[in-house]
Amino acid sequence: MKNAESFHDSLSCSVRPWRSISSTNNVTDLKENGPLPQSTVFTLHIPGLKTVLGAHALMGGAAGGGRAARALRLLLLLVLALAAVEYLFGSILDASPLRTYLYTPVYNATQPTIKTSEKASQPWPRLPLAIQNSTHNTPTNNTISQNSTQNMTRRNETEYVSTPLLLTKIMEGIKNLVTTEDTVRVNEPSLPLCDQMPPDLGPVTVNKTEIELDWVEKKYPEVHRGGRYSPPNCTARHKVAIIVPYRDRQQHLAIFLNHMHPFLMKQQVEYGIFIVEQEGSSDFNRAKLMNVGFVESQKQKAGGWQCFIFHDIDLLPLDSRNLYSCPKQPRHMSASIDKLHFKLPYEDIFGGVSAMTLEQFTKVNGFSNKYWGWGGEDDDMFYRIKKMDYHIARYKMSIARYAMLDHKKSAPNPKRYQLLSQTSKTFQKDGLSTLEYDLVHVVQHHLYTHVLANIDERS
Repeated sequence: MKNAESFHDSLSCSVRPWRSISSTNNVTDLKENGPLPQSTVFTLHIPGLKTVLGAHALMGGAAGGGRAARALRLLLLLVLALAAVEYLFGSILDASPLRTYLYTPVYNATQPTIKTSEKASQPWPRLPLAIQNSTHNTPTNNTISQNSTQNMTRRNETEYVSTPLLLTKIMEGIKNLVTTEDTVRVNEPSLPLCDQMPPDLGPVTVNKTEIELDWVEKKYPEVHRGGRYSPPNCTARHKVAIIVPYRDRQQHLAIFLNHMHPFLMKQQVEYGIFIVEQEGSSDFNRAKLMNVGFVESQKQKAGGWQCFIFHDIDLLPLDSRNLYSCPKQPRHMSASIDKLHFKLPYEDIFGGVSAMTLEQFTKVNGFSNKYWGWGGEDDDMFYRIKKMDYHIARYKMSIARYAMLDHKKSAPNPKRYQLLSQTSKTFQKDGLSTLEYDLVHVVQHHLYTHVLANIDERS
C-alpha cells in the first residue's frame, strides 16, 4: 500500500516549454492561458520510467480527428498503463505465484528428458523380447544406427517469455487486424487421394538382359534414398513394404530393381523396397528372413507400413493391374508363372509373391523360423492363414502373371513334411514371437534398403 501511495505522489505531468500543469488546476490554467500549441510536449514522469508523447500524437492533430484518432489514443493510453503496471509490480511478480498466470513458459519444465531408446520404437503389436534384445553392430556411413541414444530435451534450463501474457494477447490481436491474404494461404489443403484404379494400367514387358547394378542405381531420380517413393500429385491409398529375401543374387537384384520401380510408381502406391540378406553359410531360410524384413522395415517408417508384399527376387510381374496392395484377405499374387505354363500348381499354394496386412501377419505369428533349405514354408503359411479363419484371395490368371528369372534350384528341405504336420499345433510358438537374429547393418542405397542379418540358431 505504501508503494502505491509513493508511486502516486511521485507522478507529475509537465508541459515544456510553456508551463506546469497540476492535477488540480489544469482546467483553470487552460482557461487563463488559452489552448496549447501543437508543438507542446507532455511528459509523464514515473520513477525510473519516462515516456514522452507529442501533443499532436495524443490529440490526433487537427485533421486527424474522428473515431480512428480516438481509438488509437485509447489504445496508446492502455499500453502506457500496462507498461506502468508492469514496471511497478514486475519485481513483485518475479517472486509471486501470480507469475504463473501472467507468464507463459517456453516449454513444460516438468517434462522428463526423453531418449530414443525409451521410445516405443516397435509398432503395434509389441514385438517379442528376443527381437528387442537382438545384437546391433555399429553401422558405417549411410547406415542407420539402431542403438543411438539422443537427448531430445529442447532446453537444459527453464526460460520464460519476457512479455506479459496480456500484452502478448493485445499485440496478437493487432497483428490479426492486418493479416494479409498471403498469410491465410499458409495452410493449404493436402493432396487428394490417388485413384483406386490408377490410369493406363495393363500388360508390361520384362527385360531379362543382364545389367550392372551401379548403372541401375543412377536411374529413377524420383525415388528417394532407401528405395522409398510417394506419388507427387496425390496421396497414396496404400503404404507398402516390399520384403525380398536375398543371398548371392546380385545379377537378379539389378534386373529386379530396374523392373519393379517403374512398375510400382505407375500404381501410385507409397512403397519401400527392403532387400533382406542372410549372413553366413547356413542353409537358406527364406521364411525367417521375411520375418526379419517385417520387423526391420517397420523401424524405418514413422507409423509403420500397412501392407507387406513378400517377394521372391526372381519373379517379375507382367501386368500392372496386379495391384501391389493388401485386401481384406491374404492375397497370393504370383498365381500364373511363365515357367509353370501360367497354371496354378495346386490350390493351396502361397509361395512366390504374397501380400498380407499388418494385422493378418501378426495374427498368424508371421512365418515359421524352422524351414532351412528349399520348400515347405509357404505351405506352412497357408495352414496358419486357414487356422485363423482367413482364406486366400487371387486375381484372375490373366492378371496374376509373372516371369521367372533363370536360377539354380536349392536343395529341398528333408524335414519339411514333418514340420508341416505339426504346424496347426505349434504355429503360435514358432514365428514372430520366437524370432531371434543378430542385425549386422541396415544401409540405405538409392533404390533399396539393405538389411544384413545373422539368423543362425543360437546354442
